[in-house]
Amino acid sequence: MSGRRTRGSRRAARPARPTRAKTPASPPARPAPGRKPGAGPRPKSLQKPKLGPAPRRASRAGPGRGPRPAASATAERAQRLVAENRALRKSVRALMERVERAVDDQGSAFSWFQAAATLEETVRQRTQEYELLNQRLKRELESRREIELALKQAKSFADLANQSKTRFLAAASHDLRQPLSSALLFLESIEASEIAVRDRDYLHKAQVALASVSNLLGTLLDVARLDSGSIEPQYGHFPVATVLGRLVPEFEGVARAAGLELDFVRSGAWVRSDPHLLETVLRNLISNAIRYTPRGRVLVGCRRRRDGLEIQVHDTGIGIEAEHLDAIFGAYYKVPGGGRSRATGIGLGLSIVDRIGQLLSLERRVCSRPGRGSMFSVRVPYGRAPVPLTRPRRSDAPAAGVRRRPLAIAVIDDDADMRQGLAAALAKWGHRPVVAANATDAVVQFIGADLSPDLVISDYHLAGGSKGDAAIEEVRREFDRVPPAVVMTSDPDPALRDGLEARGYTLLAKPLNLAKLRAMIDRIAAQ
Repeated sequence: MSGRRTRGSRRAARPARPTRAKTPASPPARPAPGRKPGAGPRPKSLQKPKLGPAPRRASRAGPGRGPRPAASATAERAQRLVAENRALRKSVRALMERVERAVDDQGSAFSWFQAAATLEETVRQRTQEYELLNQRLKRELESRREIELALKQAKSFADLANQSKTRFLAAASHDLRQPLSSALLFLESIEASEIAVRDRDYLHKAQVALASVSNLLGTLLDVARLDSGSIEPQYGHFPVATVLGRLVPEFEGVARAAGLELDFVRSGAWVRSDPHLLETVLRNLISNAIRYTPRGRVLVGCRRRRDGLEIQVHDTGIGIEAEHLDAIFGAYYKVPGGGRSRATGIGLGLSIVDRIGQLLSLERRVCSRPGRGSMFSVRVPYGRAPVPLTRPRRSDAPAAGVRRRPLAIAVIDDDADMRQGLAAALAKWGHRPVVAANATDAVVQFIGADLSPDLVISDYHLAGGSKGDAAIEEVRREFDRVPPAVVMTSDPDPALRDGLEARGYTLLAKPLNLAKLRAMIDRIAAQ
């Protein structure tokens, strides 16, 4: 029996096993955030792995308690378990973070759902507001279209009325100007020295009254042309002396009759503008200066400025108060009081100056002192003077004391009163008129008297549809020398004026400006 080991001896010979420490019972697990208690088990991927109790470190084996290599293996196993535990804890933390993020994402989706619902309601409200606004805009647009249609109709009616007014003035101008020209010519033909002193005064007043009517008619026609928009500036380069040389002789007789002195300072400057419109502007300024100067003088001159030539008209008249200097350029404006007569005009002259000045881009200026006089000016751009190839011509204005020869002047007009009045005025001026209703009669009379015409004056609209320029050319063909020619017309068409002047004719508007006509005839007679 001695060779057999008992069960007790075998148990005693085995090495002692390390005892496991009892781990305390863990508290019941809390439900994960976002999960209700009793909601069932989590998915396996999200469940926290079960961890065993941490292994106890094996006690150091003493003598007689087992071999040493077993203890070393146990220590290594314990260390391995600790490392695995650490890795598992790290994995658990990562899994928990994923779970928390998933729960947060579920909460953000709900927030987005709420925001989308709120946005949808806001869009619905804004859409409703925009629909209401759109309906209101449609009503306003319809109302505006109705107003615009009414305005267009009113403008159309106004344009038609304005065109009718312009056509009436153009059509009636011939009928109005023809008898007025005849009356002026008859008054001019009266020899003042042959009538009594009292009658001379009456004659002068009649001439002034008819001249005022003539100026008024011309002013109204100028306004009608400006209103119709039919004026197109024809720009050109010309010496300013050509314009002033026509105006000053025209107003010398008017100034002399008013007891005034009219002085003119010559200038050799060239300007760029429309000569006819510029002449209209200066004519209104000079006429205005004479009208409001009871005594003294009127001076017309030019000053060279950096940006243009300033043409000035000075007077020693009654002057204008400072508060009226801007208003006087309005239509029909008349300065109240100040010794001005109510019969001195209707307040359109300076309005025409302003409107033509805007059309030609002229800078106007006015200075005035009540009781001392006024200065009106316009600034005109400089023009280009041609390079002179020959010696400059002498001025066309006749020098004082030059003897003028009598001229044989052909007068062609189908109106008997006009022919008779013009013939009387020419005879008074010392010339020999030959009057006729057509070119053929004029040629016959010249040939019968063995004369050749020095000047031909013809109305543009003659009987039978004949034209004045054709009558002038018919007279010219019968004689070796080509005389200068003047065309009289009451037609305000600027194209007609430009066409006649381009062919070398001098144009005179009816009623005739007798001072201008006489100055022109004097220049021809002095050559």
